Amino acid sequence: MPARAGTLTDPATGATCTDRQDVLITRDDFRLVLDGVCGKVTIRASKGSLNVDEVTSIQVVGSGVTVLNQKVGTLTVEGSNNMLNMTEVGEAIVAGDNNTLLGDAYGRVHFRGKNNTVNSSNKPETVDEGSGNRVM
Repeated sequence: MPARAGTLTDPATGATCTDRQDVLITRDDFRLVLDGVCGKVTIRASKGSLNVDEVTSIQVVGSGVTVLNQKVGTLTVEGSNNMLNMTEVGEAIVAGDNNTLLGDAYGRVHFRGKNNTVNSSNKPETVDEGSGNRVM
């Protein structure tokens, strides 16, 4: 699906999201810090890191990605071997394998993959359709 008009595609570090602008990351080995409040952030790349404060949603399709985030409505992880260090997540959908999600508050966690770990300060509502997943 092509990026819609106004989407920041493979932005440089330090870029600013305006008016909940969407972001698409396709370059492997990326290192990004994004300012402002972003809309949907889609990561179709691998082996990179993203630091962004507030977003509507984050989708990680790649592998070996690290994300630091303060607040997100929906987090979707389809790739494997990712590290997501979040503060507040409305809903996390974990369809990939061997992912680690950290955070203070997860509203709901829906596992579809295997061997994923969520380490949260609270006890989120959990649905597990995968195997070997755990909430700590």
